Amino acid sequence: MKKRNLSYLIIVALTIVFSMGFMPQVSMAEYPTKPVSFLIPFGVGGSADLMGRALAAGAKDTLGQPIVPINRPGAGGGIMYTALNASKADGYSVGWNSTSILTTTNIGNVPFKYTDFENVCRIGYTAMPIAVREDAPWNTLKELIAYAKNNPGKIKIGNAGTGSGTHLTAVMLEKVTDIQVVHVPLGAKRRVPSCLGGEVQVICVPLPEAAPQCLGGQMRLLAVSTANRDPKFPEVPTMKELGYPVVMDLFRGISVPKGTPQNVIQKLVVAFEKGSQDEGFKKIADKKGFNISFQGHDAFEAYLIEQNKNVVESLKLGGLIK
Repeated sequence: MKKRNLSYLIIVALTIVFSMGFMPQVSMAEYPTKPVSFLIPFGVGGSADLMGRALAAGAKDTLGQPIVPINRPGAGGGIMYTALNASKADGYSVGWNSTSILTTTNIGNVPFKYTDFENVCRIGYTAMPIAVREDAPWNTLKELIAYAKNNPGKIKIGNAGTGSGTHLTAVMLEKVTDIQVVHVPLGAKRRVPSCLGGEVQVICVPLPEAAPQCLGGQMRLLAVSTANRDPKFPEVPTMKELGYPVVMDLFRGISVPKGTPQNVIQKLVVAFEKGSQDEGFKKIADKKGFNISFQGHDAFEAYLIEQNKNVVESLKLGGLIK
């Protein structure tokens, strides 16, 4: 009798232990069971915001729940990344990341690094070209560089803000060509109008923001910062092929808090890959000059290592970090 009672108690205890151990896995296997918050580090109405919303709309059917865009702009992305870092690692808070995940963490705007996130996937990238007004006296980047050498400090180059990808691209170009320019932080919305209005002569800007003006004949691209020519502007050379070793992508992808279960990450990978293939997203990406080039979790993490090296190097060249 005692042996039977002991056996019964052991079975009950094991049942409780296994139930407690497996319950979270069952919960994660059912993910998602409610809407997912999609944190966007940009203001409403900009190209990055519009693409993020289109991506979320394209991914929701695969995920099986609404993906709700929530704008968290400010501090070069720092406000959104801080909110994401403080969120539960359960897959219900997802961040629309960009190169800012490297710039803002390296420059010290936030007390953590990009490695403190699970970086789910890359959606694609765009160049950060050097652009001028159509009536500017420089038809090529070499002409601009020659003018800058003969006129130190006369060229003003607008960027999104100190430490941004656009600022760092211009800094790298300045250093490798041994010129002196004035870097003007304008914010995302003022860059193109400031160039068109003559406040600055040159801007470094994400291609989606300058593409409409270039196609409309108001602006001209002198060079792009990507390793290869952009397929939407194949006539525009890269800085690298012109002899200036500057390579900087503006990528966009998805990040979640560290510790998010791998099966949840894989579901997000599948959903956002489908979202990147959605016709609505493809249409707006094409219109904005954004190159869809999907990378899964492992490939994206490897890509970030190389991009982080470029960002750190440019921050050091600009004297922003030691």
